[in-house]
Amino acid sequence: MNRSWLPGLGEALGHGPWVAAAAAVAVTPGAMWILALLLERRWMGTREGFVAVLLGDPLLAVAVGLGVQRMRGAPPTGPADPRFASAWLVGCLGFGLLQWHTELRHGFFTREQALAPTKIWHQLVVYPLLGYWLWTSVIGGLAAPGAGPADITVRALVILCVLAWLATNGYDRRHPKLGHPPYDWRRLRPRPRPWPATSTTLRAYRDTEPLDTGRRRVPASGG
Repeated sequence: MNRSWLPGLGEALGHGPWVAAAAAVAVTPGAMWILALLLERRWMGTREGFVAVLLGDPLLAVAVGLGVQRMRGAPPTGPADPRFASAWLVGCLGFGLLQWHTELRHGFFTREQALAPTKIWHQLVVYPLLGYWLWTSVIGGLAAPGAGPADITVRALVILCVLAWLATNGYDRRHPKLGHPPYDWRRLRPRPRPWPATSTTLRAYRDTEPLDTGRRRVPASGG
């Protein structure tokens, strides 16, 4: 294994752009979908799932693949080398833990939502692993030599993918969805519905939940 990659973690980036992009998609949203189906017993669709996961994360996978393509098999050097990439990985993990705490403290999720399988995976795996892959491939790809039209185009596409992902995150904060259901680990299934609207995301889910008649729930007005 090339010492310019972190042991184990860099393996996905060392086999070309298609493998790198596929690995990123497998981590998110792929594994998120599997966890939602097998453990949370739900389909993580557009009504419940965040746009940043369903649309933004695949765009990050494209950025990873394009970055690896621009590196043309060369090991990451300069700001993309393992020292900086390791620091970024630790920073992403720390950010995930801080975000976890902040969302719980401010009532964006309840404790049972914060401990759902998809949420644990997102904070403890997606942030550090995808963060490392992104730093190494995007920084390495942008810094790779080449100033022809194709080089400039690929660099622009990488930047656009990352900016689009940031935009989906901003959208999700303004338009919250369920994201993660209240989960009961003793029974390995979500809590029975209806769920009490005790968090920002659960209230958002309540206000868009279809009635038995097939009509959309209309939020109550007034006090």
